[in-house]
Amino acid sequence: MVQYNPPIRDYNFLLHEVFNVIEMNQRLGYEGFDRDTIDMMIEEWADLMQTTWLPSNVDGDRIGSTFTNGKVTTPPSFKTAWNAAVEGGWFATVAKAEHGGLEAPLFLRNAMDEFAISSNMALSTIGALSLGVYELISEHAEQKLIDMYAEKVALGEWCGTMCLTEPHAGTDLGIINSKAEPQNDGSYKISGTKIFITFAEHDLSENIVHMVLAKLPNSPEGTHGISLFLVPKYLSQDGLLSEQVNGVTCSGIEEKMGLHGSPTCVLNFDESIGWLVGEENCGMKLMFEMMNRERLATGMMGIGLGEVAYQNSLQWCKERRQGRDLKGTKDMHESADSILVHPDVRRMLLKVKANNEGSRALGTWVGTLLDELKRGDSEGKVHAEALVSLLTPIIKAHATDLGCESTSLCIQVMGGAGYCTEYGVEQFYRDVRIAPIWEGTNGIQSLDLAGRKITKNFGKNLRHLMWPLLEFIEENRDDARMSKYTKPLYQNVKGLQQLTLLMISEGMGNPHFLAGSATDYTSYFGNTMLAFMWAKMAGVCIEAQKAGVQDDFYKAKLALADVFFNEILPDNIGLAAKVQSGHKHLMEYPEVLL
Repeated sequence: MVQYNPPIRDYNFLLHEVFNVIEMNQRLGYEGFDRDTIDMMIEEWADLMQTTWLPSNVDGDRIGSTFTNGKVTTPPSFKTAWNAAVEGGWFATVAKAEHGGLEAPLFLRNAMDEFAISSNMALSTIGALSLGVYELISEHAEQKLIDMYAEKVALGEWCGTMCLTEPHAGTDLGIINSKAEPQNDGSYKISGTKIFITFAEHDLSENIVHMVLAKLPNSPEGTHGISLFLVPKYLSQDGLLSEQVNGVTCSGIEEKMGLHGSPTCVLNFDESIGWLVGEENCGMKLMFEMMNRERLATGMMGIGLGEVAYQNSLQWCKERRQGRDLKGTKDMHESADSILVHPDVRRMLLKVKANNEGSRALGTWVGTLLDELKRGDSEGKVHAEALVSLLTPIIKAHATDLGCESTSLCIQVMGGAGYCTEYGVEQFYRDVRIAPIWEGTNGIQSLDLAGRKITKNFGKNLRHLMWPLLEFIEENRDDARMSKYTKPLYQNVKGLQQLTLLMISEGMGNPHFLAGSATDYTSYFGNTMLAFMWAKMAGVCIEAQKAGVQDDFYKAKLALADVFFNEILPDNIGLAAKVQSGHKHLMEYPEVLL
């Protein structure tokens, strides 16, 4: 039986000690969210995840969602879990008050995402998508659409999807075939086929609101001619849903290696009635707003499944006895010692734990930056926008790559037991494997980082990042206990600056150099960001100890910081060498010999 204990203590540490969110809340106008309120909400959500969502995860994997005669049926326990969150108003936490929401800070939603993913990643996907649809409606749709759809979607009574990919058009959306024909009443008739659409058909809610990319007649070529349309499964009038489907049909769901509870649908639109969201031919810009939010949520999938895999593999290791400590028997009263005496077992477990907690800190920081971007002053918004732009591909790519590595290590540390379904850990690897593919593959994220984000406005984004990094290092320069963190951090920050200059200068002359090195550059960047997070966390722990606080939590954090700086960060040396090696060994290999 899979166990999961939401990392409440770690979030308390991050929110209240590392990032001081209460001060930020007061400054940004979140006055109703004091420490007691935040802690209470996190604890109540954690309890709901443990008691309702976690038990449904097994059904999601073993029963899965099924397709019959155009209808998708989710496991019965999914409905119970979903309805529990809807009835509690949890999905509307960050929504506007007029739509039934609490207008909570966005960093709180990040924490909620992790708990939901760890408990049932398949079910969590529709919650994340629906939030993105709500934000598009509430920020960009006409008032009549806001009045009709925003509250229902915010509360989770109706769900939402994003419909981009077509059979012939994946990353290259400029060649989509879906069409939108204008009607005299201001609506449009949408026709086309979309594939790989998560939860495009299901029985969790009475209506599904699709955000569909399509082209108007005589629109410009490529992505500049794409518009965004709201297309409901059922039309609504005077608060009542039509009994006739709005020309939206599901023709099948994919058979996948994981996420069996999350139906991945082929969706057909046959003159379906829809409405324009935003301006004509601006669909890609708006959809990227949603995609960037989903990319952050996808990054949390690496953290969430890495955490639950770690907890269960650790519990197995504590009970497993095999061999003896190489330095001498530890437990004379047993036939073998716990496998925790073996250095390689500790290497795997601690690597997972260090990456989980470092990534969680980075995700929390980005959550606070989203709040600054939403409510800060003009200067704060400029700074936050630059950092969010830069860190979004890092969170999405690096955290999901680490999620795959972490879940794989958790299987490995358990040996044959990890490969068996009885213990549940193998499911987490199968489930998380989609995360590096979703919302733009990690290779595309790396190209976005290296080819756009670091070069935008002559490197302005990177300057906004260098300032807090170098300021932190300078502030802690004279602290002897911090030097083992700040010195390697400084070396890697300088290395990042040098690699960035190399990527820009060489990439301008040969884009293959930039593209061939982008993934390794992103990993170097990601490790450097986690080093920054670990140094910040270590600083808080050291200050607490200086103040006389005796808490094993701080001791464990400092010990884990040592693991990161000695076991993980040195990987950057090899990554830097790979970036510097360029692209020729890749591109000059004869294609006929591949």
